[in-house]
Amino acid sequence: MKLSLILLIAAASLLHAQTIAPGAHAEFPLRPPPAKAVKGAPAPEAENVTFRIGNYDDLGLNRTIENIQTPTLTVYRPAKVAHRNAAMVVCPGGGYALEVIDREGHAIARHFASQGLTMAVLKYRLPKPDTFEKGLPDSQQDALEAIRVLRRHAADWQIDPQRIGIIGFSAGGHLAGSAAMLGDAADGSRPDFAVLMYAVTLMHGEHTHAGSRDRLLGPAPSEARIAEFSLEKRARPGLPPFFLCHANNDKVVPLPNAELLAEALRKVNVPVELLIVNSGGHGFALGRDEESARWKDKFLIWLDALR
Repeated sequence: MKLSLILLIAAASLLHAQTIAPGAHAEFPLRPPPAKAVKGAPAPEAENVTFRIGNYDDLGLNRTIENIQTPTLTVYRPAKVAHRNAAMVVCPGGGYALEVIDREGHAIARHFASQGLTMAVLKYRLPKPDTFEKGLPDSQQDALEAIRVLRRHAADWQIDPQRIGIIGFSAGGHLAGSAAMLGDAADGSRPDFAVLMYAVTLMHGEHTHAGSRDRLLGPAPSEARIAEFSLEKRARPGLPPFFLCHANNDKVVPLPNAELLAEALRKVNVPVELLIVNSGGHGFALGRDEESARWKDKFLIWLDALR
């Protein structure tokens, strides 16, 4: 009896140590692993997974990941395809310092896969100081490549190549919005819709989430760099439709992040839906209560109405 209990605990520990969770179809590298370090050069930091206490997902997990060297996609395919074969890349939040991989990644994917969508959780590389003032941050490069991957596998995974979207949470919402604004239809990296949940959108002003901005752009970004990554400043005709959801009691990323982006998109005639919920605060993921959970059904109604 004691031996059986030990084996059960060991099996559970092994399951929880994995990056992916039950129900995932596959996890694979988005880009090749880093090359072997040159002799004498410092080795890259190992990926670090932390098990948080509380705020668990439906499987009893709440992990964060740091020091990501190899970005991956974890694909969840539905038992029965619905919503006209739509698919989404999922970008967990974490202030561009880490990634809340369960509550804002795998749990999101499991839920919407159960509703008939193909979902792909993106474990993206975090920004590095050498891109603070030039070039595209690794995180943005990975989000664009994830969309290309879904589009390349559209036939294999029963995806409509014209219904591939991206969803992100907090700083992951900024990443999702960046992909919508930086993506190029010519190379397959432009998403067909973008879902921004309590997202960081502003890189300037009193409502900026300073931690996300500093980790993405550095502690003293130029005005040009700020404008390049302030989502409301990138609004222009021809962008894909946006679904924004934010709690009016969010004390971490204030509501104007959503309101100002929605206003900017409307001014240039980009379709945008802004859902403001009255509770949930920041980081409510699938929902902390009935009010903050209602975005899931609202989003699916909105998705079904898209052409």
